Amino acid sequence: MLPSSLTNLLRFPVRQRCRIGKRGRYIMPQSPLRLLQLLQLADSAVPIGAASHSYGLETLTSDGVLDVAGIAGFLVDILDETGRLEGGFCRAAYRLAVTRPGSDPGAFRLSWQRLNERIAAFKPARESRVASATLGRRLLQLAVSLEEHPLLRDALTTATGAVRTEIHHAAAFGLICGALGVEEETAVATFLHQMVAGYISAFQRLLPLGQSQAARLLWSLKPAIEAAASASGNDRDDDEIGAFTPILDWASMRHPTLRTRLFIS
Repeated sequence: MLPSSLTNLLRFPVRQRCRIGKRGRYIMPQSPLRLLQLLQLADSAVPIGAASHSYGLETLTSDGVLDVAGIAGFLVDILDETGRLEGGFCRAAYRLAVTRPGSDPGAFRLSWQRLNERIAAFKPARESRVASATLGRRLLQLAVSLEEHPLLRDALTTATGAVRTEIHHAAAFGLICGALGVEEETAVATFLHQMVAGYISAFQRLLPLGQSQAARLLWSLKPAIEAAASASGNDRDDDEIGAFTPILDWASMRHPTLRTRLFIS
């Protein structure tokens, strides 16, 4: 049961509870409760299966393309490309939640479907595409089970209806944050932070990367994460969103052919 103060707050559309900041970004008053909820949803222990995926990193380490010394530079490059792309889609889903036309649920459902289809189109490797869709669906299902929210329920029902639609991780995370009232920049930066943390966790199982070294690495990458999150908001038009990561896509496509595998992707 939500406190009465929050119950009353949620009666108003999200866009009425926030103000517009620089470059049209939504800034909401943050409560400790919302931040605690965000921490749980972004935690590596959230039960959606994220630890089972390497998104092609296993192929690159198996082939000797990546070693411990090259991880930091590799992740900075990933943030410049994939980070900006995924951050842009996370932001688009967030804004879809904030600006949802309450009088026309059909418009929301169509926009939600098209957003996820667009994300899928940017994932040419089947394993990575399926991984993203699996994590997104599980995250949204979890969110609906944790807190009843009509927008989240509608998004899940739309995706599992007669015309089945994939629910990608970035879209699910952004939509959930927008529905809960998490501030936009915080939501996008948090999504990218958990993405990088997941990559580093995979590297720990693939390379001789110790816990303390991994912690220092993640700490050093926080400015790059913040920069990528901010850059993801510079693309005002969805047509401007893009990334070029042929090596990672190739590695993900080759992953099923590895003789031994620790990860699903």
